[in-house]
Amino acid sequence: MVTIAVKTILLLGSLLACALCSVAAAESTEVTEAQLKQQPKYPDDFYDRPYAERVTWLQQQLAQASDAARRYQLGSSLGFQHFSAYANEPLRQACAQTPPQAFDLDYRFICTSANGLDYDSNMRDLMVLYDDAIAAANIDLATQVLSGMAWKQSEHGDIASAFRSYGVALSLANQASPEALNDVMLNTAALYVMHGDQRYIEKGVQLQKEAIERLEQLVQQKSDAMDLDYVSQIIGLTQHNVGVAYALHLSDYQQALDWFGKVKPEHTEVWRSALVFSALSAAELGQKDKAADFVAKATPAAKSSEINSDYLDCYLQLVQMKTEHSGKLKLCQQFDAQAPLEVRLDIYKRLAAMSEPEWRLLGLEKLHGLFISRLESQLKQSSSQAASHTELNRLELESDLKTELLETELSLKKAEQEKRQSQTLLTMATMLILVLVILAVAIQLGQKRKLARQYKLLSVRDGLTGLHNRRYFEQNIERELSFVRRCQQQGRPTTLAFFLFDIDFFKKINDLYGHQSGDEVLIEFSKRITTVIRDTDLLIRWGGEEFLLVARTEQASDPHQMAERIRQVICQQPFVVAAQQQLDVSCTIGVSVYPCVEAGQQKLDWGNLVQLADAALYLGKQKQRNCWICVDSIADSARIADVLQQGLETSAQQQQISLTSQFELTTASERA
Repeated sequence: MVTIAVKTILLLGSLLACALCSVAAAESTEVTEAQLKQQPKYPDDFYDRPYAERVTWLQQQLAQASDAARRYQLGSSLGFQHFSAYANEPLRQACAQTPPQAFDLDYRFICTSANGLDYDSNMRDLMVLYDDAIAAANIDLATQVLSGMAWKQSEHGDIASAFRSYGVALSLANQASPEALNDVMLNTAALYVMHGDQRYIEKGVQLQKEAIERLEQLVQQKSDAMDLDYVSQIIGLTQHNVGVAYALHLSDYQQALDWFGKVKPEHTEVWRSALVFSALSAAELGQKDKAADFVAKATPAAKSSEINSDYLDCYLQLVQMKTEHSGKLKLCQQFDAQAPLEVRLDIYKRLAAMSEPEWRLLGLEKLHGLFISRLESQLKQSSSQAASHTELNRLELESDLKTELLETELSLKKAEQEKRQSQTLLTMATMLILVLVILAVAIQLGQKRKLARQYKLLSVRDGLTGLHNRRYFEQNIERELSFVRRCQQQGRPTTLAFFLFDIDFFKKINDLYGHQSGDEVLIEFSKRITTVIRDTDLLIRWGGEEFLLVARTEQASDPHQMAERIRQVICQQPFVVAAQQQLDVSCTIGVSVYPCVEAGQQKLDWGNLVQLADAALYLGKQKQRNCWICVDSIADSARIADVLQQGLETSAQQQQISLTSQFELTTASERA
């Protein structure tokens, strides 16, 4: 019946994160992030290969690997491949063979999603993962974890807690990526539709329409970093869900037809469902010919590859009975084992409303069985839960539901006494309980696809150059500073150099040759830089034509040598842009070194170090360009503001800082 929404990526697992980490400690050597970054890269065509070939390659490499870090790299990659292919059992095996390390939040997340522990354990593990994601400033992952928790809570019947979780997720999503915000909004809309009265159903529909508008704007922007096929599928999925809300919750069948008409055949997971519900809507409007046409198209259409939707066959029979008085009752008896509770409830309600005694009696019998076996106990359990503080009066809804189901039971007893004779149809069915678990399964479907793509670093990569962006830098720089501090405490001569550089006269390139040529220069510029640095160095596109490099160094001369290598690799060969135009390009580099103060003094944070590198860059631009200047040390870190305000050259003349450059800088000691 019922919809397909956006699948919350989480089968929501649990204890696995902690349990697996303890297993890892017992069975394997601890692996660090630094060790993982030093591992060999995969072949260039690896991600273009089919799933089976990627898995085979990883398994072959894993069989040959002996180094713990390499085995972890390959084993966790194997887990991600199974996760992307929705292969849960192989994913569980991969997580058991390669338990996630505590720092590896993304891998912990997918391992947790594949586990199937009890509800309370799931909640505990997800809260641990959420806390770790917040501590790591990984807002996208924290949002996804909360969204998954909320959906699990709604499935468990705790709607109040679900909406509280969604409330926190929405506040976080405002700081996260547009994709994360969109997912949370769609999930919240789904709960409005499933558990709300007409006012909240309409609000849920409005949220879905707004999500469609945002997605269509993303498609129009045609970003290179965006998976257009994925966005198109989510648009089709959401259009389908709006149609279902109109058809099954608001009884506005014309609006339903209009929205189902927006779904396209390439939206394969919801195409057949859209045709079936279009037929149902046309039949309710008395448009028999149109309903028959939809039935003819839906019958041969491919079924969803992600979920069991045999219940759609029963809906087709209901449409045919309504329009042609011919249908196979058997198809409405065979889907019980797989169909969710809410789907069965809606279909049995429609069966009980049929004029044919055999169909009606089947519906009444099934409703009675559902009430005795499932709904009565759930109502007693859920009646003790508080109403959601985020706009939904659950207690009132449950009271109405219980009253209507009791009326259904009395009607069934009367039907049995009259021995299948015609009787008064149910006057008050179950108030549109159509709490569609297809909607639920579909909410989980879209998010699972979303996560597989989301871990392709879209949120921490620059779309033009492919380099990491400021967000990635801010997530990782404290780790680098902590590493250097530990080395200093252990007596190891390790420092951290900050290189801030940009392209000289870049505005002229854009003005003379166009922005397309400017983009080509930026891409080639970033490629050249990567040839003279290490894989463990952090290379960031800082903004516009400005780049930031953070590299670990040991000798005092290392930052100077690295700066010179960068300068030379840029200027030694012309840049070739559109129409084979050759351009002479150079860059100016400002450098600062951490720690650049004596032990025991006030420590500089990374913001101060970037400011010092920026001031050195500015001085280089003033002097001659195509050069580098390095701030080697500062006499008193407490006076950093004075140094930045009066300029580096003046500060060097007053012996407040020590500078090194390619050209002579006059200092106070030299003039004396």
